[in-house]
Amino acid sequence: MPPRIKYNNAFWKDKLESELEKLDSEAKYHLIFSLLIFLGVTIAQFLNFIFSSAVQEVKSRAGIFMGYREGGNTELDRFAPGAIYQLWHTNFPKKVQQRLHEHIIQSCAEEIAVEESTRVTSTPDLKIRIKGLTMVSIRELLSPSAIAQRYRECAPFTWNFLSVWTTSKNRYRKDTERKQRGEHSTTLETGAELSDESLSDWDDDPNLDGLRLPKQTRSGYLAYGRNSTLVLIAVITMLAYTNNTGTNALNVVLGLFFKINGTSSRVLSMLSNIGLSVSGRTIERLKETLSEDAINVAIELARAGGTFGTIFDNIDIYNAKHQQRVHNKNHMIHATNVALIGVDSEGIDVEAAEDLPTKLNLRGKRKAATFHDILPTLEDDKHMAKAATNMISNLIARNCPGSAKWPTRKAMLEMLQKDMPQDRPLPVKKTVTAPLGVFDINEGSKNGIVKLMQAIPGRLGQTVTGWASKVRFKLGDWLSIINVRRARNDRHDDITPMHRLEYIEELSQVFHFALNATHMIMRTHFGNAVTDPTSLAAHKGLLGRTWDAAKPNYAAAKSLIRHSLIARLLHIVMIFKGFKKWSELEEWRPTLEDLNSVAERIQAEFATATAAESAKAKGDDYMAHDIYFIRDALIFLEFEQGVSHADAGRVLRVLKYWCFAFRGAGQHNYARECADILLRWQYETTPAMRAVLERLWFVNRLGKPGRWIAADLYLEHLNYWVKRVFIASGNGVTVEYIIKKGSAPVEAFRDISHLVANFFGDPDRERRSKEVKFQEDLRVLVEEMERKKLQKLSATHRFIAATVKPSKPKKPKKPQPLKSAIFDVQVVGAEIWQNGSFSEFCPTRQCNESHQQ
Repeated sequence: MPPRIKYNNAFWKDKLESELEKLDSEAKYHLIFSLLIFLGVTIAQFLNFIFSSAVQEVKSRAGIFMGYREGGNTELDRFAPGAIYQLWHTNFPKKVQQRLHEHIIQSCAEEIAVEESTRVTSTPDLKIRIKGLTMVSIRELLSPSAIAQRYRECAPFTWNFLSVWTTSKNRYRKDTERKQRGEHSTTLETGAELSDESLSDWDDDPNLDGLRLPKQTRSGYLAYGRNSTLVLIAVITMLAYTNNTGTNALNVVLGLFFKINGTSSRVLSMLSNIGLSVSGRTIERLKETLSEDAINVAIELARAGGTFGTIFDNIDIYNAKHQQRVHNKNHMIHATNVALIGVDSEGIDVEAAEDLPTKLNLRGKRKAATFHDILPTLEDDKHMAKAATNMISNLIARNCPGSAKWPTRKAMLEMLQKDMPQDRPLPVKKTVTAPLGVFDINEGSKNGIVKLMQAIPGRLGQTVTGWASKVRFKLGDWLSIINVRRARNDRHDDITPMHRLEYIEELSQVFHFALNATHMIMRTHFGNAVTDPTSLAAHKGLLGRTWDAAKPNYAAAKSLIRHSLIARLLHIVMIFKGFKKWSELEEWRPTLEDLNSVAERIQAEFATATAAESAKAKGDDYMAHDIYFIRDALIFLEFEQGVSHADAGRVLRVLKYWCFAFRGAGQHNYARECADILLRWQYETTPAMRAVLERLWFVNRLGKPGRWIAADLYLEHLNYWVKRVFIASGNGVTVEYIIKKGSAPVEAFRDISHLVANFFGDPDRERRSKEVKFQEDLRVLVEEMERKKLQKLSATHRFIAATVKPSKPKKPKKPQPLKSAIFDVQVVGAEIWQNGSFSEFCPTRQCNESHQQ
């Protein structure tokens, strides 16, 4: 028989008066404590009896005291030991605290640790089975509040104990607070002094500037610099994983984070040994599982019944470059990355869009096209003029020096955003995307395209007959699209529709148009820095840019174009307002009406071909070049703005102007592609097909307004993650490894990397905070233009001679008069189209398409 308590309720009823039972709680506490004093029992003896007694009644009450109750209103109701421990830590002298700590450790720490460890290691939410893991579940695993809450529920005493440990003031913090109060002495309680030499070993990470000021954490404790919650989660994770490797929720996520961000296998093994990660082999199995799940997501998208587009691009990886010796083991991996993009079918007749017979019947209809079909209309010109005015106002309001002090600037920008011309923007929704992974096929040839077209339905689990029975939308850059057309032309005599590739509706993507537009602007307006102060070459040299203008990087070229445009606009504002100095522009405080009035005048006098021709007729090539550049740069920004708002109507308008500009700049491939899109929209597609094609131009990963990007830029992001960010190391860089583990789940990898970094204190930073402030660049450009009196008509002729390529003629020729380097690239392009190019273009395309009928 277990021992029982010696004094029961009947004993106390005989000894105590009945009135004592009616006392309030405070009085009862005093009565019990006075009894302890009367009997000469210390608190330590009494607590030791409670937690070491074998009496069933005492053990039961002690167990209730040690339990955790989720429904409690206060911390004392939820977990009494933690609340009492916190009182001990905050209300008693240091020596008393130390003795209490020793007592609690000696009397009940082991029992608490066993109970809480069992709860943590047996919680299903903290256990992960790699085999059943999906990309959705791996994204949901790392919820800071969820993980912290589960640990606090399962191990409340351990959580509170470690919280006290991590937030207690050390000597350095006490000395820092003493100095903040104006006490310059560094004498501590122990009598020792904290010298500068001893402080030199402290962590001087600038991210820990918060060390001087304590911060309140969620757990109620004061933290100094570092987030104590993160430390507690990491410590409990390590303890739980050491006790039972099946408790691996955070370990799996951290291990995947370390692996995909390039941590070596040796470091990963060390992290696994201390319980912060799972093993490298487990991570490899996880990557394979995620890759299979990513492909299953793409398969489900293809089978969902809605329409979708398939976008692909080549991906080239230079492998084993360091091994280039006699045996020459270095080689290139030529593969193709593929992704599916779901189309929002709201308002679209999907069956009509995918009707193959209708598509085939429309082939060759462009034979009725004329040159006027690619000419900008009067309506297009009005739209572009209104858009240019709006963009000029926006650029000035955002970049004018001192604009941050404009009293109504925020309202101005909101009104300008509201007045931005629109055509048919897409409703803001998050785009459904599904990377299909890399194929060991080089799509840079006709043969590669044929193989890829056969491999994609195979990976999606589609039958050949079913795949070729509908229109399939294929997206890519110009080279990919032209290879599709050439492969189809070569296989027009094949037996089945699948082999004839007649089910493909190809579409060139808009990011590569923008990329080549920067090249076109550089070709047209780069000029000569010595002879032409209005050229981009002059601005590039003045700003110290060092990239190669013959092969410009997109971001670098776009930056130069924007900065040069903004500087010219600001200088024109100074001319209109009679300002001579940059400081005068800083003091300008316009209203919205003033701003729009200035923008309208700039658009009329400095952004039209008519104004440029007038300046050229007066012999001022400087002014004409300025006007041509401002016009072309504004067209480029209109295209970018149309993409960022998913407005296909605005994009198509710009393609009409670029159809001539590309021709005039010598970029004939993209000039023909602009014309091809315009004619196909008009003659060879149905409204349902056009709606699908327009929606496949844009991707919105976040589902936010103004955050659309081109679909091919989205694929370029995937290529970057596959090639540079989540690439394997060493001998793991093989096409087999990339296909099996490193390409399909890259979106999940990116999200995990993002979430873990944010969770553990590496927050996202605004891109603009990383960029160099360019106000000084604008000031330098504006002051140089003011010094050289640009953007002002000159009474004297300012001629810019075209560069003549040296040649060695067989017979001496008469010297030719110098030609001006300034010309309208659109006019030159239109002349090329009219002088036979259009008549050659349409029959060629008509023949290629109708030859398959």
